Amino acid sequence: MDRVSKKLLGYLLEALNHPDLSGFELIEILDIRSQLAAREPILSDNDKTELETLDQHLLELAELLVTRISEVADLAQMRKKAHVLPSHWWWYLDEITMRKKKAFG
Repeated sequence: MDRVSKKLLGYLLEALNHPDLSGFELIEILDIRSQLAAREPILSDNDKTELETLDQHLLELAELLVTRISEVADLAQMRKKAHVLPSHWWWYLDEITMRKKKAFG
């Protein structure tokens, strides 16, 4: 894997191990995940597996991340303004969290 992808994966791993980041830093995490999505075709199988593990961790922290991000920005507005693709599901953590709450009360 190239150095840039390795650096982005490392940054994402470090950030998700310290979810007490500010909302601004968490928005940067979502952006880094989008950068990694663009690089997925050149990732090794091991790196793709690591990314899947990080994605699972991202989902586990979704409610906390949405709370922190909402302190500084409106995720729905950011998605709209940036024309985020639905395939970049991490930008939809607010909707994922809301649906989970509805489903499980």
